[in-house]
Order: sequence, then C-alpha cells, then structure tokens
Amino acid sequence: MTPEFLRRYYILRIVSNPKVYGIEKNGFVPLTDLQSALDHLRADNIDDPLYEKLSQNGQKTIKRDLSKIKSYYQTIIAHKRNYGYFVEETEMSESLQEIYEKTEIYLLHHHAHSWKDYITTSRSSLSSQVDLVPLIHAIEQQFLVELEYQGWYDDNGFQTIAGFFQPLHLKEINKAWYLVAHNEQYGNYAFCLDDRIKTFKINKQQVKQPITFNAFDYYKNAIGILKTGMPPEWIHIQVANHHFKYLTNNPLHHSQQIVALPKEVDTHELEYSNPDIWGEIKVHIEPNYEFLMEVLKYNLWVRVVSPKHVKDYVKEHIGMMVEYYK
Repeated sequence: MTPEFLRRYYILRIVSNPKVYGIEKNGFVPLTDLQSALDHLRADNIDDPLYEKLSQNGQKTIKRDLSKIKSYYQTIIAHKRNYGYFVEETEMSESLQEIYEKTEIYLLHHHAHSWKDYITTSRSSLSSQVDLVPLIHAIEQQFLVELEYQGWYDDNGFQTIAGFFQPLHLKEINKAWYLVAHNEQYGNYAFCLDDRIKTFKINKQQVKQPITFNAFDYYKNAIGILKTGMPPEWIHIQVANHHFKYLTNNPLHHSQQIVALPKEVDTHELEYSNPDIWGEIKVHIEPNYEFLMEVLKYNLWVRVVSPKHVKDYVKEHIGMMVEYYK
C-alpha cells in the first residue's frame, strides 16, 4: 500500500460516509471539510510515513484523485456547486466492499503493535457503516459514539437500541466484528458491526466519566462474545486422539488444561468405541449457548462428560437435531 493509495482510499471513505468523520451537511462534503478530515487523520498518525500524503490535499490533487478513484474503485464522486462532493451510487458493489475490508484489515495489521490494547483480531468481513480506524481512535481518546442498532431475535427479541455510548473494545469472532460499548442504560453491550448497525457516528466529545475496561478480565470466562452472567465452572471434555493434538495446539479456551492423555496417541483406525483413543481436557467457562455451538462444531471427536447438567444440555440439543432427520 502506498501513501497515495491511502489518501484516495480515505477520500472515498470520507465522502461515502461523512458522518463518521463528523461532517453533517446533508450527505455532501465541502472541500474544506474533506481537507480538514484528511488533515486530522494525518495528525493522528504524524509519525507514520504511510499517512504522509494525506496532507497533500489541494483542490488539484483531489481532482486527480477523483479520476483515479473512478478508474480503480469504479465509483464516481461528483461535485455540486455550493454543496460539495457526494457519491453518485447508493449501493456498494461486492468488489468495493472487498476493497474496504481488505484495506481496513491491512491497516489493523499495520497498527497491530500500537493498537494491541484496543483490539482483538482474527479474520472477518466488516460492515460499510463503520470504519475501524477512526473507531479505534475513538476508543483510545475516549470519544462518545452515537449509534442505532436494530437487533435480531437473539438481540433481546428484535430490540432497537439507540443512544450515546463509550466505545471500549473491538473483538472479532466467527467472521464478524463486535464493538463492546457502555452507557448507563444498557451497561456493557456487544454490538455486532453488520447490517444491524443502522446509523453510526463518532462524536468528538469525550466521555465525562469514562469507565475502565480490560478485555481479558471481562471475557475471562467466556468462549466468545456473550456474557450471560452464568457462573463459570470446570467442564470436562473427552477428545479423540487425532483431534486431541489439534486442541492441544488450538485450545478451546485460555483456561484449558489436560486431564489425561489418550493411551493410544496414534491410531490408523478411528474406533470411537475404543476407550484408549480418548484423552480428556477441562475448561473453566460459562456453559452458555456459544459453548454449545463450539462443542457441536467438533462433531464426533469430542464429548462432554461432566458436570451432568452441562452434559444433559448438550445431549438435549443433539436429540432435537436427530429428530429433524427421522
């Protein structure tokens, strides 16, 4: 990625989503506001040479960039006199969405060391409603964010949540990004940054009474993004030998401990009735829905053995699934 590419990328991002950058001019972006947004991005990354060309944002330069944007992104940025720039297309193409995602992920890796306290990364797709870079800056600077979130059934029964929140942490899991944010009404809430986000705006006003947040402590007993309030407990899981090696290198959870190794570590045949191919691990977590989904992901290769109520919880869901195929 070159500094010129990044400048053109941000020109497109700012014009296509101006509210994120504090520009509210009925969808238009005046030249001075565009230049100011680019200058702020440069100032926030003053020691990073990747951002050095963002301050080269004169009218002639931007005009040349608009031509490049049209050619590369297949997106036309038009200008209305006395109003400013705007994007003619209202729907984002899949190719442009892919460019957005890949660029944002690249920037996350580029800033990985300095942002390590604010973000947990893996791999993901990302909604076009939210730009991760200014959002991470908002977390760092403790700026308020204003959002409207129209939940699905799993989000407290299609509940719509709107208001100002302190952004606390970004977490990627199961190919989706989540923002953990806080306000007095909802406490800490995990917003999935997909189509459920209807509006999103970063407010330059700092949180008056910010709370402290430690992602590791908060998710210490969770296997994913859910915090149900269930008491964590040690769950014992038997694992077939060929998958025991995988879970040794890729633990279910940071609390995972080996209880017993398989007596037969390597076998050519997978005889699940053979007790000697089974090892055992234990994890200390909330036995919630995400735990159930994680266990089911491993198919025949794992089985919960205790405590009994967790074993019965898994057994009940497997039984209901079996009924589908009768």
